[in-house]
Amino acid sequence: MLKMRIASADSARPRNVEIGLRSLDQQKPTPVQESDEDQLLRELTRFVEDSDQSIPRLATLLGVSDVVLSMWMARTTKPTPTKFLEIRKFLRESCSGPPR
Repeated sequence: MLKMRIASADSARPRNVEIGLRSLDQQKPTPVQESDEDQLLRELTRFVEDSDQSIPRLATLLGVSDVVLSMWMARTTKPTPTKFLEIRKFLRESCSGPPR
């Protein structure tokens, strides 16, 4: 553990700061498992990219604007829990195809 004293910009008094450093003999961090939400957004992104329909059309089917759908795909924002359920249902119905 590295300890330093630094002066804060909004205070004249120095304060103690601890910075955690990983030594070379420590194991690398284990990869984090992909969450269900991340996996669902990845599946949605793949569906949109592979679809012959436009983003505005697919967004309308999902009940959102094309901007929101694009933001989900870029992972700059996440859907609400309700929208996650709607996305899951949409993908299930869209990927199953018409009944035979």
